[in-house]
Formats: sequence, structure tokens, C-alpha cells
Amino acid sequence: MSLNRIQKIGGATVNQIPFDWKNNVTNIISAIEAAKRESVSILCLPELCLTGYGCEDVFLSDWLSAKAWVQLQEIIPHCENITVCIGLPIRMDGITYNGASVISNKKMLGITLKQNLARDGVHYEPRWFDAWPSSLVKEIVVQGETVSVGDLIYEVSGIKFGFEICEDAWRKEKRPGYKLCERGVDLIFNPSASHFAMGKSELREKEVVIDGSAKFNCAYVFVNLLGNEAGRMIYDGDIIFGQNGKLLKSTTGFLFNRSTCTTAKSILISPSSQKFTEVPITKNGTKNLPVQLRLGCMIILEKVKQRALY
Repeated sequence: MSLNRIQKIGGATVNQIPFDWKNNVTNIISAIEAAKRESVSILCLPELCLTGYGCEDVFLSDWLSAKAWVQLQEIIPHCENITVCIGLPIRMDGITYNGASVISNKKMLGITLKQNLARDGVHYEPRWFDAWPSSLVKEIVVQGETVSVGDLIYEVSGIKFGFEICEDAWRKEKRPGYKLCERGVDLIFNPSASHFAMGKSELREKEVVIDGSAKFNCAYVFVNLLGNEAGRMIYDGDIIFGQNGKLLKSTTGFLFNRSTCTTAKSILISPSSQKFTEVPITKNGTKNLPVQLRLGCMIILEKVKQRALY
């Protein structure tokens, strides 16, 4: 096996503040640069990490989504030789959707839109967003750029992947993962803004990651927000890796040191065999980072052109 065929898949958590564009963009760029120093191939960041999750009724404005798109353009140049998944709101025909954008080597591949909205306890998502219909894909024009949006899958470095965005993974038989499995994905990312509660990390590990990876016969990566950016809710920054019903790695929650980046143990994946070999990696070049983030990594073999698949 030649080393240049090895690809790392990572998850980074960031501590965001609603409407604080400088803070949020800086944190995202810092996460991307940290991932690039670790030679990560595909990096997933949390749900709505560009705006912050707690924008509440401002999600209903045209301004917020338009401003987020402008800020995204500042991040894209940093996505050279890496694929990055960034959460942001998308506004279409007066309706706001919750999206996960995929940028690969400075090119927008598409935006997956959330299909199931949280509407219990502390969550009021149906007030701000509409749920996207399963299997629907369309093209939209955002500030002059044509973008594919909806129920997308992607292929990067020979790996097909898709998304369950937070609540998507808690809807049992309505989970998008079932159809993603039918479409042959190797990997599912779950960017989340999931509030902390006692015992919830264990539930995520079991119901979302372990059960999801077993049902959908894939690798599964859960990446949560970090901090206290939405009123009473606290986000614990969980990053969890699983594959085919096995918990591979779960990071320790609640990291608030702005100068710390912790790298998880690497996992070796062969698309042909779907078997893992653990490979330790170092933290070279990850000290004294001006951002609250943690990085977890997996390694995937093979390399083909990058594209969005309908």
C-alpha cells in the first residue's frame, strides 16, 4: 500500500456565537487549517456553524442567509486540497432550509438540506425552517452561482458519502440513512447542534452512531457544536466515530481551552473490504491554535474525481 493513497476523514467542533461573523469565520478557518496540517481529506463541521444555531427568528429574514453566503466566500479559498462540510441556512422563495454545504478543493459540490426538524423540548425548528422532501434535488442560483441542493450524495477520493443532519438521525424509520444505504454510501456525516443533557452522549453513541452504522452498513461520523451560544442550551462538542455497529472512537466532551486541538486515533478503511485497522497519529502542528476545536480522524483508501451525485 502506497502512503499517497491514504486519505483521512475528520470532524471538528467549534465554539460559535450567533451573528458574530468574525468569530465564526475565524474558528472555521482555524479548524480547516488544523485539519490540513493533519493531512485530512474530508472535514465535517457542526450544524449551522457559520451563523450559529441560536439566530432564532432572524433565520426568517432574507438577510441572514445572504450574509452567510457572503461569509462562506471568505472560507472557500482556504479549502484548497481538502473537502469541507459547513453548516449554514439557505433561503429559497421566501422559505429557509437548514443546510450542510460541501466544498471540495475550493469548489462548491452542493448543499444537503435537513429533512426532519426538531420540535420538542427546547427546539422550535419548524418555526424557522421547512423540512426538505426526501429524494428531491434541484438547482438554485445564489448570488449568481448555480448550486445543487437537496437530498444529495457526494463522491470524493473514491468514497461516497451523505448526511443525516442532527434530528434526521433520531427519526427512526424516517432516517435519511435508509435511502443513503440504498444509494451505496460508504460514509454518513451527522453535523449537529444537539444540546447537552445527562446521558445524551451515550444515547448518541448507541442510537445514532452504533445503530446507524449497523443498519446502513457504513462508517458514521457525528460532530456536535461546542459551548453556550443559544441561550439556555449548552453544546458539548462530541465527536463520535462508528462503523458497521462498532463504536470506533468517542472524544471527551466539554473542551473550552481556546489553544487546544486534540486528534483522535486514526482508523484505516478499505472500501473494497470495509475493514478497519487502527493507526496511531501524532499531534504535530496542532498546538496553540486560536480556536476551540477538536479533531477526530479516519483514513480512507483510493482516489477518484470529486463530484456530487444525484
